[in-house]
Amino acid sequence: MEWLEMIKLRTAGTGEQGIAAEFLEQMEEILESPGLADARIYAHASVPNDLVITLTWVTDAAQSRGSDLAYNLARELKRYGLVDHSVWIEQFPKPEKTGSR
Repeated sequence: MEWLEMIKLRTAGTGEQGIAAEFLEQMEEILESPGLADARIYAHASVPNDLVITLTWVTDAAQSRGSDLAYNLARELKRYGLVDHSVWIEQFPKPEKTGSR
Protein backbone atom coordinates (compact mmCIF):
# COMPACT_ATOMS: atom_id res chain seq x y z
CA MET A 1 0.00 0.00 0.00
CA GLU A 2 1.22 3.48 -0.83
CA TRP A 3 0.63 6.33 1.59
CA LEU A 4 1.92 9.86 2.01
CA GLU A 5 2.78 12.10 4.91
CA MET A 6 2.85 15.88 4.60
CA ILE A 7 4.58 18.10 7.10
CA LYS A 8 3.81 21.79 6.53
CA LEU A 9 5.88 24.50 8.16
CA ARG A 10 4.88 28.16 8.34
CA THR A 11 7.47 30.48 9.82
CA ALA A 12 6.83 34.04 10.95
CA GLY A 13 10.25 35.53 10.28
CA THR A 14 12.35 36.06 7.22
CA GLY A 15 15.53 34.65 8.76
CA GLU A 16 14.56 30.99 8.44
CA GLN A 17 15.73 30.51 4.86
CA GLY A 18 18.38 28.00 5.94
CA ILE A 19 15.81 25.45 7.07
CA ALA A 20 15.31 23.93 3.61
CA ALA A 21 19.05 23.70 3.01
CA GLU A 22 19.53 22.08 6.41
CA PHE A 23 16.96 19.39 5.64
CA LEU A 24 18.20 18.85 2.08
CA GLU A 25 21.57 17.92 3.54
CA GLN A 26 19.88 15.28 5.74
CA MET A 27 17.71 13.78 2.97
CA GLU A 28 20.11 10.94 2.17
CA GLU A 29 19.88 9.71 5.76
CA ILE A 30 16.10 10.11 5.72
CA LEU A 31 15.77 8.05 2.53
CA GLU A 32 17.37 5.07 4.26
CA SER A 33 14.27 4.53 6.44
CA PRO A 34 12.67 1.11 5.76
CA GLY A 35 9.55 1.43 3.60
CA LEU A 36 10.24 5.03 2.60
CA ALA A 37 10.02 5.32 -1.19
CA ASP A 38 10.56 9.06 -1.60
CA ALA A 39 11.11 12.27 0.38
CA ARG A 40 10.82 15.78 -1.02
CA ILE A 41 10.84 19.38 0.16
CA TYR A 42 8.70 22.03 -1.53
CA ALA A 43 8.73 25.80 -1.01
CA HIS A 44 5.50 27.78 -1.33
CA ALA A 45 5.34 29.64 -4.64
CA SER A 46 4.22 32.96 -3.17
CA VAL A 47 4.63 32.78 0.61
CA PRO A 48 8.27 33.14 1.69
CA ASN A 49 9.51 30.60 4.23
CA ASP A 50 6.55 28.18 3.93
CA LEU A 51 7.77 24.63 3.36
CA VAL A 52 6.18 21.23 2.84
CA ILE A 53 8.04 17.96 3.34
CA THR A 54 6.42 14.94 1.72
CA LEU A 55 7.29 11.38 2.69
CA THR A 56 5.97 8.63 0.41
CA TRP A 57 5.78 5.18 1.96
CA VAL A 58 5.16 1.73 0.48
CA THR A 59 4.30 -0.67 3.31
CA ASP A 60 1.81 -3.44 4.08
CA ALA A 61 -0.47 -0.97 5.88
CA ALA A 62 -0.61 2.77 6.43
CA GLN A 63 0.11 4.15 9.87
CA SER A 64 -2.93 6.32 10.57
CA ARG A 65 -1.04 8.44 13.11
CA GLY A 66 2.05 8.68 10.92
CA SER A 67 5.59 7.38 11.04
CA ASP A 68 8.13 7.88 13.79
CA LEU A 69 10.29 9.69 11.24
CA ALA A 70 7.59 12.27 10.46
CA TYR A 71 6.76 12.67 14.15
CA ASN A 72 10.41 13.48 14.90
CA LEU A 73 10.71 15.85 11.93
CA ALA A 74 7.53 17.69 12.95
CA ARG A 75 8.72 17.97 16.53
CA GLU A 76 12.05 19.41 15.38
CA LEU A 77 10.40 21.87 12.99
CA LYS A 78 8.20 23.31 15.75
CA ARG A 79 11.27 25.32 16.81
CA TYR A 80 10.84 27.38 13.63
CA GLY A 81 7.07 27.98 13.49
CA LEU A 82 3.65 26.40 13.06
CA VAL A 83 3.66 22.77 11.95
CA ASP A 84 0.87 20.63 10.51
CA HIS A 85 1.42 16.89 10.02
CA SER A 86 -1.10 14.79 8.10
CA VAL A 87 -1.31 11.25 6.70
CA TRP A 88 -2.87 10.51 3.31
CA ILE A 89 -3.82 7.11 1.84
CA GLU A 90 -3.87 6.61 -1.91
CA GLN A 91 -7.39 6.22 -3.31
CA PHE A 92 -6.86 6.42 -7.07
CA PRO A 93 -5.79 4.59 -9.04
CA LYS A 94 -7.01 1.63 -7.07
CA PRO A 95 -4.44 -1.16 -6.75
CA GLU A 96 -5.15 -4.13 -8.99
CA LYS A 97 -6.10 -7.33 -7.24
CA THR A 98 -3.82 -10.24 -7.99
CA GLY A 99 -5.19 -12.56 -10.67
CA SER A 100 -8.30 -10.52 -11.54
CA ARG A 101 -9.10 -7.93 -14.21
